[in-house]
Amino acid sequence: MTKSLPLTGILHQINWYGTSPYGVPFAVVSIIDAANNLHRALVCSRRFGDLSRLSEFEGLRVNLVATPNGLQLKSIAEQIPPEQQLEEDGHLEAMHEHGDAPVDAANQIYVLGTSLDAVDPTAEAIPLNKLQEVAATVAKLARDLRLPTCVWIHLP
Repeated sequence: MTKSLPLTGILHQINWYGTSPYGVPFAVVSIIDAANNLHRALVCSRRFGDLSRLSEFEGLRVNLVATPNGLQLKSIAEQIPPEQQLEEDGHLEAMHEHGDAPVDAANQIYVLGTSLDAVDPTAEAIPLNKLQEVAATVAKLARDLRLPTCVWIHLP
């Protein structure tokens, strides 16, 4: 049974740039799909466009096309503009802060600054489920990439 390829994903990392034997610039990137699976995708300058704009999409959703040779990013014109994605994300965070999805105090973690002895007044509250997502993603990527990893979380 063949594994279906995603049509969208998060551009996790730009792995490397190169030039084909025909002189066409390209990049190879890592994509994380909705199920937190890691995929490699090709970004061909003929299809995508200006490769110098690729870094603008790092950490954001990108649209993909499945080709016989694997995944490729669609053209810049077919991508959701980074500023629109950031605006949507900011809107979702604002909804969360204004009570549409309340977070109780028992499920929040405070990220401390450099001082571990006292609570930093500028500490950022992070919902516990977000921390769990980050730890799970790190563990999955470490397993897939066969990297030794250690995660330590201190919950006071």
